[in-house]
Amino acid sequence: MLNQPVTKEFVFRQLETLPPNRLLEVAQFIEFLQFQTQPPERRKKSRKHSAFGMWAGYPEAQDPVAFAGMLRRKIEMRQDG
Repeated sequence: MLNQPVTKEFVFRQLETLPPNRLLEVAQFIEFLQFQTQPPERRKKSRKHSAFGMWAGYPEAQDPVAFAGMLRRKIEMRQDG
């Protein structure tokens, strides 16, 4: 358990005591922490996505989630549209 403030210098000293074969784990954990602190990417709206254009003429596709679910159910039951 740490009983002193953690500074960069403290972490560097701790790294010096590790065997070389453990440095990869430290680097991977640092990468993991950096990934966690990044803001989530904003998703494009489905209508702006290039794949949505092929369904633009279908009135049923105005609700993409419901439309995809309906297509999925038809495929699962092997029904033709």
